[in-house]
Amino acid sequence: MMKSIAAGMMALPLMAGCATAPQPCTSEWVDWKTQRIIGQFVAGHGKQIGELRDIAPIMFGPAGGLQDIAPNAMMVLTAIGALDLVLEFANDAWPQITDAVAECAADPNAAYLFANMLRDQGVDERAVAAIERLGNIVDFER
Repeated sequence: MMKSIAAGMMALPLMAGCATAPQPCTSEWVDWKTQRIIGQFVAGHGKQIGELRDIAPIMFGPAGGLQDIAPNAMMVLTAIGALDLVLEFANDAWPQITDAVAECAADPNAAYLFANMLRDQGVDERAVAAIERLGNIVDFER
């Protein structure tokens, strides 16, 4: 009897987790699913994001001034390692997001999602803006 009660108590968190998932293809579900995939990307690329967060203010700030030396956003982003991160997002997270919402009417915007993920991780806004502009050039479609 005690084993049955203990097993039931252990299953409660699992059942509660299932109950919290929104209905598929609602805007809440798209947000929930997207955030889960982006969370996995952040967890797997935390070191790179941290390095970008640390170096961006130096490279874009008055002390570094890289934007004055190399005004081309692509060169600046390559220098601080952001281009590799963009490409990894395009190859890893973006296909998962598009697959997850393929049956839904919503089409997420890759550059917007990637930029917001970087903002949430505390990356300097100047670097985020440059990456977001780059998103208009980089094709995240397969």
